Amino acid sequence: MAFCGGTKITEGLTQQFQVLNGVCSSIVRLLLLVLLAGCAGQRTSSEPLMPPESFPSPAADFNEYRERVEKHLTKVSLPHRTTSQIALNVPFEKKASPDVMYRGKFLLIHGLNDSAFVWRDMASALANRGYDVRVILLPGHGSHPRQMLEVSYKLWLSVVRQHFTLWNTDDTPIFLGGFSLGGVLATVLALENTDVDGLLLVSPAYVSQLNSYLRWAWLYRRFRPWMFGGMILEDNPAKYNSIPINSVDQYYRATRYLNRKWRRSLDLPVMMVLTADDSVVDIDAVRHIFENKFSNENRLLLMYGNEGVEARSEREIVRRSDYPELRILNQSHLSLINAPDNELMGRNGSLLVCNGNTPDVFFGCMAAQGHWFGAQHTPSPDQASVARTTYNPDFDGVLDTFDRVFNQ
Repeated sequence: MAFCGGTKITEGLTQQFQVLNGVCSSIVRLLLLVLLAGCAGQRTSSEPLMPPESFPSPAADFNEYRERVEKHLTKVSLPHRTTSQIALNVPFEKKASPDVMYRGKFLLIHGLNDSAFVWRDMASALANRGYDVRVILLPGHGSHPRQMLEVSYKLWLSVVRQHFTLWNTDDTPIFLGGFSLGGVLATVLALENTDVDGLLLVSPAYVSQLNSYLRWAWLYRRFRPWMFGGMILEDNPAKYNSIPINSVDQYYRATRYLNRKWRRSLDLPVMMVLTADDSVVDIDAVRHIFENKFSNENRLLLMYGNEGVEARSEREIVRRSDYPELRILNQSHLSLINAPDNELMGRNGSLLVCNGNTPDVFFGCMAAQGHWFGAQHTPSPDQASVARTTYNPDFDGVLDTFDRVFNQ
């Protein structure tokens, strides 16, 4: 098996972690993490940086587009990603089930540093409800964090607009879905196109908790291009852990662009899904936007929260966020639309997410047993490590709320 410099760094590595247990599991996991971290750092400076414009353009033939993107990802992806891991990031399409009434098209947009995989479970659910679904990939994503060093929000918007135009060729109802950054981009399109028939917004990052810092990212990136000082361990096959400052700067610019355009309320069906414990999004600000920037009677906000979280209006639904029997303390930014049986993120999924913490907390979490799960920085009730919640036990509750908004 090749390690540093090879393309076979432990496919199914995290599955092996699940088989191991006890002290042996902790030692092996920690050794493999150190090894992979060394490999990632060794390759950072030598990996080619492809210009953002080299990312395959949208095409009328979605299969052609998907194949070109897959070839591109194979060429520029992190060296340790296997063919099956690269495939997790590739755009995909699902056809509406022939067994139910046809309802239209859904174009889905992922979040910052994410990939098409984030919509895997919801896309299947939408197809089962009678929608044709396309999940796209934004330039710079799904391959190597270095590809985010020069990308721009204007390119992301251009690509999203092209996909929408290429698919919106008849009178079929067309809907947009956006997760995090994708929610920002989807809302821009809805403001620009009266043809948009509805919005599905999951953790839409209209306002970040870090806005006071992000406004200076344009300057900071000139002196220090990476958060954490450079590349860090990349153990998630469908998302980046390493964060170029440019990527967060472009996200912030996208939100500013949306603010400049948002001069009128949007009168279309909207479903929004949030967690009160989101460590990324300013939840109070987003709830205010939901209440004041959307005017259609057919809109609902599904909020996950624990004690003290209450609905502010009849358009908000609050559901429990904790599941002690599953060792879940609350829902996180990334967990809301991952089903319990998700192959990577689910209850028995192969990925343990400990990133976003200091190195000692991170490695302690990765080496630990008996985790609790919660949003980033959620305190432990008993000193056991808290990893990120990666799935929603109430995924069916999300679908029930969706049906109330879109399938009446």
